[in-house]
Amino acid sequence: QLELRFGGEIIDRNYEASRLIEGTLQTQTQSFHESIAAAFGEVEMYASKHLVTKVGGRYEYNSLNQQSRVDPRFSVAYKPGKKGQFAFAYGSFRQSSKNQYISINSKLRSERAEHFILNYQIISDRKTFRVEGYYKKYYDLVKFENGNPNALVNTGNGFAKGIEVFWRDSETIRNVDYWISYSFLDTKRNYLNYPTATAPAFASKHNFSAVYKHFIKALKSQLGFTYSYSSGRPYYNPNLASDQFQSQRTPSYQDLSGNISYLPKNWLIVYLSCTNLLGRNNVFSYEYSTGPNVAGEYISREVRQPAARFLFAGVFITISKNKSVNQLPNL
Repeated sequence: QLELRFGGEIIDRNYEASRLIEGTLQTQTQSFHESIAAAFGEVEMYASKHLVTKVGGRYEYNSLNQQSRVDPRFSVAYKPGKKGQFAFAYGSFRQSSKNQYISINSKLRSERAEHFILNYQIISDRKTFRVEGYYKKYYDLVKFENGNPNALVNTGNGFAKGIEVFWRDSETIRNVDYWISYSFLDTKRNYLNYPTATAPAFASKHNFSAVYKHFIKALKSQLGFTYSYSSGRPYYNPNLASDQFQSQRTPSYQDLSGNISYLPKNWLIVYLSCTNLLGRNNVFSYEYSTGPNVAGEYISREVRQPAARFLFAGVFITISKNKSVNQLPNL
């Protein structure tokens, strides 16, 4: 059995930004017009009820840098039993550089990534288990030539590899739905103003979350808690030697949040939530002064959350012919 899917799209965008030239009353305007024409196709082949393969690709032409590219895609899924499934996928993907960079150099190539993903999942009516490993390679990332932000080239590169595990169970404990997820990430990039390949500031190596929901029928209410953990993210301390770029780590991020939903009617939900119940003062990063003080040190300050806790109260109304449907599973 074969299934063929194909299509196309055109993306047309104009960008313009003006800024005041320092020390003058004059403005500098940077702009560009980009059109991207793309066509894609995919063939899905069923060798049997246990084996499915997809082969396809995407063609793209960018009017700004006048480049054409074809990105192949491939995936295969094998189902040995009634519930479990193994899958492997490969794909090449690309996207235009950020507007702020294209406006400086309109000939920048699109940044590109290759993905290799292997996963296994088993799904029943009320239980889900999934484990996934991946490796991603990045090419043609924007790089500041000789550290100059106005001299942009596509010589940057990088990689990301890791594993993700997810478990959800709404069957074992009566009126309880819970899920647990964990991810490990090892990544380095040599792009922008980075002097060498290192972990970017947004990358957290370990991430964990646990969600618990308990529906109390007698009170027509659902009580929920979420715990989130992320290991420290890298940051650059200009007081250290240049060979220690991005070598420091912020403290770990931790948050315990709670919520309660009350259903006076099935289509009406009164909802209240509060983040960071324990009042942890999380540090997201550090900001440093643009220049050193008289002692030759760059003064820093912590970038923290604007408030210790965030409260949200709301009312959700569901309008549907099916009176048993509401937004409770999403809260």
